[in-house]
Parts: sequence; structure tokens; C-alpha cells
Amino acid sequence: MALQERHEALRYCFPATETCPVLRPRMSRIAMEETLAFKAQAKDSDDLPEEAHAAIGRAGARPFDIAHGPLWRCCVYTVGGRRTIVLLVFHHLIFDGFSRDVFAGELAELITALSDGRTPPVGQPRFQSTDVAEWERRVAAGPRGEQSRAWWRERFGQAHPSAALPAAPGQAERDGSMRVAFPDHLAEALRARAAALKVPPGALALAAAALTLSRVTVQRQILLCTPLTNREQAEAAAVIGYLNRVVPLSVALPPTATLADIVSGIARDLFAANRHRFLPTAEIVATAGLARARTDQFMAAWQERRREAPLAFGRLPVREMKLDRESADFALALQFEADGPALSCRISHRAHILGPAGAAAFGTLLRDTLTAMVEKGIDQPIGSLTPPTVDRERLRALLVAHPGIDEAAVTENPQTGGMSAWMVLNEYNRASADELTTWLGTKFGALLPPLRFSSLPALPRTATGAVDLETLVALDDGRGKSAFNPPENDVERIIADLWQKALWLDHPIGRHENFRELGGHSLLAVRMLSDLEKTLGRRLSANVLLQLGTVAELAAALVSDEAQEHSAPAPAGHLDPDILARLRAYTASWEGRRPFPGAVAVGHNLDGARPPLFWCLQNETELKQIARYIGKDQPVFGMRSGHEVMVKSAENIDRLAAHYSGEIQAAVPAGPLFIGGNCQAATIAFHVARHARAAGREVSLLVLHEKMVPERYAGRVALCFGRDSNRNIHLWCEDPDAECRAYYDDNFTIDIVSGGHGQFFQEPYILDLVAMIRRRRDEVAALDPVEKNPKSAWGRQQ
Repeated sequence: MALQERHEALRYCFPATETCPVLRPRMSRIAMEETLAFKAQAKDSDDLPEEAHAAIGRAGARPFDIAHGPLWRCCVYTVGGRRTIVLLVFHHLIFDGFSRDVFAGELAELITALSDGRTPPVGQPRFQSTDVAEWERRVAAGPRGEQSRAWWRERFGQAHPSAALPAAPGQAERDGSMRVAFPDHLAEALRARAAALKVPPGALALAAAALTLSRVTVQRQILLCTPLTNREQAEAAAVIGYLNRVVPLSVALPPTATLADIVSGIARDLFAANRHRFLPTAEIVATAGLARARTDQFMAAWQERRREAPLAFGRLPVREMKLDRESADFALALQFEADGPALSCRISHRAHILGPAGAAAFGTLLRDTLTAMVEKGIDQPIGSLTPPTVDRERLRALLVAHPGIDEAAVTENPQTGGMSAWMVLNEYNRASADELTTWLGTKFGALLPPLRFSSLPALPRTATGAVDLETLVALDDGRGKSAFNPPENDVERIIADLWQKALWLDHPIGRHENFRELGGHSLLAVRMLSDLEKTLGRRLSANVLLQLGTVAELAAALVSDEAQEHSAPAPAGHLDPDILARLRAYTASWEGRRPFPGAVAVGHNLDGARPPLFWCLQNETELKQIARYIGKDQPVFGMRSGHEVMVKSAENIDRLAAHYSGEIQAAVPAGPLFIGGNCQAATIAFHVARHARAAGREVSLLVLHEKMVPERYAGRVALCFGRDSNRNIHLWCEDPDAECRAYYDDNFTIDIVSGGHGQFFQEPYILDLVAMIRRRRDEVAALDPVEKNPKSAWGRQQ
């Protein structure tokens, strides 16, 4: 089927923009396109060949030269010699939705006159868009303008959050647009409900838009922009141009509010905003409460099409085609259009908000919301009328099912919108935020709430052991409020980019922001430092690893890297440098104080007067929990195990224990020693004590939690096992006392504490564990505070 393209074919009907006063452009902040297409009615199929669709798409996508014009174009297509399509594309600077019907009517008159052999009625219009602009300026400069400014200042006197938007599971290639058609009865049902509430139908449409978005994002205060028809003068009804004023509305959606409350509130705001609409949009959005809000996020509009008679070009009846452009002016825009009994909505979106499948899902949700609004009682709470699409508990369960996540908790933020997922990452399976979003999309579909991923070394818990959601909400509220100072050089920019990826942040990182305060912990530090070494192409020194504070501090350490390492004296056959480097990477982000520069051990409660406890463990959470609950009078040093940094061979364990024994000697050259460890790290603690005793040090107490090491040891040993643990000695040994006596003579105790393996550092089990440690410590006089025990050197050192 041949396709003929004839550009500028109707030059007489469509003079160039520069010479057509009716289409004289008026500058606006809005930059988008409106398209009109009319198709002559034909008896054959309405389907167009792909060639025709491609030609229409090319004409609509061709950019305008705003500086020189024209800002509209006309194309005529003849398809197979039987059908004709007239395509008109307008830049939105010169055309709004109201202009469409005005233009279409005038176009029909022109073509009808030409087809009848009459001279078209083309002349200079008396009233133009420039006249409307002049009227606006006069009003804005007078008393009514001052009243309007006061109203906008009062309406948005407090800071308003930006509209939260969905998250596309996977980046779409480009912006998109689609039109959703609703059942024929819905338009009339909306009008009937609007009449019952004594509000315009558009108020119901805006309420549906806000409710649908809230169902996805859980946000309860939606910042919605909507265009108002700015044609107060009677003469302006015939003006073609962009005269609309886009104004912001704040839509409150508390779950207990009824549909009648929401719609009536929107209607009141619409009427009030309409009275104060003539101020420049830039002035309105500069109001204090909107100064930090994104006003280009969410737009919803209602247009009622009222055409008295069918269009005809001469004697040929025509109908308007529905064409949608793919570019988006707002991140998400909903354009409702009621044309008699027909109701549709064009959904335009940015690529990162919705993909095609997400737009279709949003359209389905919008249809369901509209249907519920007209079919259910208007006095029902909206919480039951429009429930959220994503359940927090289901989201948490899905996250935990991912191999890259060990534990998870989910919190909602009704103010800013979206959900925060707090996760303990799996050390063996690395997952990125993009991977998780895509994976969740396969479970929930293409319409996801805005998600914020955060990794924690452990989930905070209450005294009963439940996840402390209040603490997580407080963490969420406190993020992103520090002043932003951009990186100043290439090294800082490299670090900031790596931190942003490692910490799964959706905003850039400043040079004075702290890794830990941004949510960093040991596992993320290891991954980030490994990526940094790959980026730089060199191994990082201990001095660099121990400067993991702010971006600027780490960058300065990288640039200088001149300070010498001060490591503890190491015995012959010292620890492999690669293992030591990985240990330092794992502990680089640990909070606390090191006994000397370059040490792996990290200390807490260092103002306490007791001889310090050197505890071998796996992660920082265990160290912080022991230090928190054992008491401020008890200094604690954490020594990380070789988990994930070395092969746990007997040789490596012995060398690591020798290294820690050297660090202990450097930190506390004299006095009694207090050493312990849990699980596999208890084996390392055992050998640390053995090396210390071999060096002539007194080890007053060795605590082995969840591990009985079957080797000879002459010092005092306190063994401890969990009542519900599979490591409990009573499960695998018929006579625990006899088994322990074979290795430790009679110098041992066995305690049972509450909890199962993996629970002991969580509340409430940690309380039982530290109570046992204190009780066994207090039985040893050498471990009394320094004022009671002059032999202790710790207090004098401090």
C-alpha cells in the first residue's frame, strides 16, 4: 500500500507561524509538544500500515527550532489513495488543551470554505495571548496580586515533601506514554458522583490520581500539580495559545479520611488556587514551603471535551485520532480526557519511573481506584477503599528469600513516601541494589514502590529480641540532612562514587561525609576497599585502611601515604601480609580506639579501670554488644577471627593467634590478662592465651563460649554453651566434666546460658551471656579494678 507524504500542502490554511498572529508564541517554562491528527472516515478498516505509523512518529518526534520558529508543523498523508491523515504538531509554548477544540473548529471552517469555493474567513483576531499576558501583569501588580501572594505563602508556609514516585524494576530505554481507556459508564458515573458532592468532576479525577499514587508509594501528603484554564475574559475563549497556569496542590490522604473529605478538600483548593492562579508559576513555586520540593514530579489534569457537532472537512466527515508522544514533562503525568461517554487517561512517564508494563499496571490500578470511588460509599475511610499494593511483611519475606540477604526489616515513610529495606547482607553472595530491584520486580510485577536499600551489620533489637523498628525509622529520618560539599579532586570523586555504589545511596556523597554515618560497616568496607584497590591498581597500606572516616580523610591518606606502619612485634613465622591486609580491611570501619597505630584490635570502654578483656569474635556488632552490656568499668578489645580472610588451617590459626598475642603485649606490657572468644573465634582465643603464657604472661581467665578446644591448657578456663544450641557440650558428650578434666585438669567451669547458636549477641540473650562473663571474672581477684588490685598495670597506663 503506497504512502504519499505532502508537507506544507495546506499552506493557505496554515500560514507560517511568524505571520500568523493567532499562533504568536508566548514564552513559558513548559517545554513539551501537543499533537493533533484527523483521519477521514472510510468504510475500510481503520488499521494503518506500519509505514504510516512510522511516518507519523518521525514527524511528531522532529524537534522545533524555538529561537527561529515556526513552532508548529502540518503534514498530510494519503494512505493507499483512499484515506487521508492530517497531522499537526504544536510546541506547547503556543498551544494548550483548551486550544485544541478552538483550533479544530476553525480548521474545519477553513477547509469547508475552501471546498465550497468560498474565501476563508482569515483575519486579525481582536484578542490574543499577548493581551492575556498583559492582563496578568496588571492584576499581579495590584492589590489582588498581593492577596494571592499571601494565600500561596499561607498554603505552603511549611516545607512540603516532593511527590514520591514508583520505582521501575530495571531501567527502561526511554521515556514513555500510553493511553488507558476506561469503561463507557465510568465518565457518567463520575459526573453523577461529582454532582452529588457538589464538586467539579475534575476533583474526583485528581483524587483518584493521588489515591492511586499513594497506593503504590504509601505517601500520605501528595504534592500534585494541575493545569488551570487561565481564560477569565470572555474574549479569551477564542484565543489559541498556551494560557494554562500549572499550580501545585497539597493533597492530604490520612487513612481515616473519607472519600468525601478528600474530594471536597481538593475542590476547595482548586477553587481557591483558581482565584490566585495568575501569578507567574516561578513565583508560586518559590514559596518557602516549596523551595526544596520537586514540583516537576507529579501532574494530573482533567479535560472535559464538549463539541456540539461532529467535525467535517467540507462534506467529508472526519474523526480525531488519539496520538500520544513518548516524551514526558513531569516525571509522571496523568491526563484525563472525558469526551461524552468516553473516558481515557494518558499516562506519561520518565524512564526510571515506569516501563511499559509498569504504566499498564498503573493504569489498571487507576481504573480500579476510579471504580471503587463511584461504586463504594463516599463515607468509607480511604484506608479500606484503596489499600497499599505492596505489603511490608511480604516484601520483608521476599528479601530474606534472596541469597544475598541474611536478615531484613522493612519500614514505611508516609511523609516522604516509599519503603526502606534494612538488610544484613550475606558475606558469600554479593548483590547490588539494581539486582534486588529487578528481582523484586519478578515477584511483585512491574509496579514497585520507591525503595531505599540500606545494609546494616545487624538489625537493632529491643530488650525482648524483636527488631527495633522505631530505631530504624529514626535512622531513616536522620539521613541526608547534612550540608553537601562536593568532592574537590579526582581522588575524592573516585572515593565518593565507590561509596555511593557500595552503600546503595540514591544521592551524591560530599567530601565531609563519614562512611560509618552513611551506613557503612565492615562487610561494605571490605567490598568498597577491594573495589578501590582495583580502581587504583595497587594495594592499600595499613595507614590508608585506618583512615576510613570521611571522603576527604581517606583521599588525603591515599595521596600522602607517607606515614609508616607501627605494627605489634610479630613472632617468627608471622602472619601472611595478605591475611593481615584483609583483616585491616574488615575492621577499617569499626568504631572505637586502637591500642596503637596499625593494630587490628579495636577497643571500647577504655576509661574503665579493670584489666581489659581481649575477646576474639567475628564482627563489630558482637564487640559493641559485649561492650555495651558488660559495663563501662570493663575495657574490651575486639580481635576479629579469620572468617573470610584466610583458610582456617592449624598453621594460619596459630599465626593469627601469635599476631594477636603480640598486639596484646604492645597494648598491655604487664599485668594479668583476660582473654575470651566465641564459636570458631574461641579456638583463636585459646591459642592467643597459649602464646601469651608461653611468653611468660599471666592469663588469669580464658572464656570459651560455644567451643571446647580439646588441647592441654594449664590456666583457668570458663566454658559456656547455649541451652538451645547445637554446640551444647551436653548434646555430644555423655560426661562433660570428665571430657574437660582430661585437658584442663580441674581448673574449669561449665555454664549454660539462654539462646541458640547465632542468637547470643541479640537481646535478651546477650544479657545472660555478659552476666556469665562478669560472674566468672569477679571470681578472679587478679581481674579486680586497679584500685583493688595494685598488680594491674592497666589503670596506670590509662
